[in-house]
Amino acid sequence: MAGPFARRRDAGLDVTLSEPEAELIRSVAGQMEQVLESPGEVPHTERLFPPAYKDDPDAQAEYARLMTGDLIDGKRNAVRSVLATLDRGTIKRGAWRVRLSADEAQDWLAVLNDARLTLGTRLDVTEQTYDRVIDPEAPDALALEMFRYLGYLEEFLVASLMG
Repeated sequence: MAGPFARRRDAGLDVTLSEPEAELIRSVAGQMEQVLESPGEVPHTERLFPPAYKDDPDAQAEYARLMTGDLIDGKRNAVRSVLATLDRGTIKRGAWRVRLSADEAQDWLAVLNDARLTLGTRLDVTEQTYDRVIDPEAPDALALEMFRYLGYLEEFLVASLMG
């Protein structure tokens, strides 16, 4: 099955999306940028910074003190990279297209994964969530559809990166 990503010989990817899909990714990246401004103040971000020491509060506090800034910087850099690639994309033959370097493809993967983790935590996603039909009248229907779409993109991106 063809997907939105096509691997190139140099380990980069060609991306082909519809214009609305590209705008959705732009919106998701923009929202992640806002989340990373004050991650401790935004609900549902605990999966972005999982504890390294669950049973040792002192070790966890030291780990967080030493590592959280670097983790946030890395995530911010990935978001900036995704936004830059979105700005670079062009419309050709009715589709939005961009060529990603290997590093940019990894940034896309990081941002898609972080967005899914944040949204999945907010929605309290479980294995059963994947099996159930989304009720279009449910208050979280749009968010669940977005969660599934991000998963679809992430799945194709991983498969493309693995060759």
